[in-house]
Amino acid sequence: MPLSAQQLAAQKNLSYVLAEKLAQRILTGEYAPGSILPAEMELGSAFGVSRTAIREAVKTLTAKGMVLPRPRIGTRVMPKESWNFLDKELLAWWMTEENCQDVIQHFLVLRSTLEPQACQLAALLGSAEQKVHLNTLMNEMVQLKKHFHRERWIEVDMAWHEHIYAMSGNPFLTSFAALFQSVYHTYFNSITHNDVVKLEHHQAIVDAIQDGNAQGAFETCQLLLNTPG
Repeated sequence: MPLSAQQLAAQKNLSYVLAEKLAQRILTGEYAPGSILPAEMELGSAFGVSRTAIREAVKTLTAKGMVLPRPRIGTRVMPKESWNFLDKELLAWWMTEENCQDVIQHFLVLRSTLEPQACQLAALLGSAEQKVHLNTLMNEMVQLKKHFHRERWIEVDMAWHEHIYAMSGNPFLTSFAALFQSVYHTYFNSITHNDVVKLEHHQAIVDAIQDGNAQGAFETCQLLLNTPG
């Protein structure tokens, strides 16, 4: 008898939860690269799920490059080099409290390469309407200096950076900002205390973008990223 829509949704949810649990065990090394995952019967007994849920979970992990099922061999855990860390779900599973600082450090290396380029392109390609919105965000940042609200600052700071990526006109850069939204939030949350962060650097980037000064936007962004605090 075919499963109802509700049963299918429940099955899908179970397979996702199982995929996350298996991914966590892979990420922590409990299931090390090169090892074979336990057989379906063992996994079903350990996690209390059906064979269908197990197979769907394995499909999910296979799509992320974490495992590779093979007939008569089993499901092998793939080397880390094969894992798609640009997958939103894998990124979220990876960014546990234990791994958070490592994830942020990897993120900052990538950000230091891409964000100055996004600022440069924003200065060259940003529309008048986009520049107006950038000014609006910047003005709110200035007001938050006068009347600081921590959570609102983090929200506006994230929106400011995401908007500059959007102004670049490059879909890959725009996707980078969207993909790493959770990492941005965690990072900004860690560096924001009881005051705004590097307000003058943000303003200098906005000024360069407004003036169409691509090189200035690039260099001031590098200064923002490399200045402690």
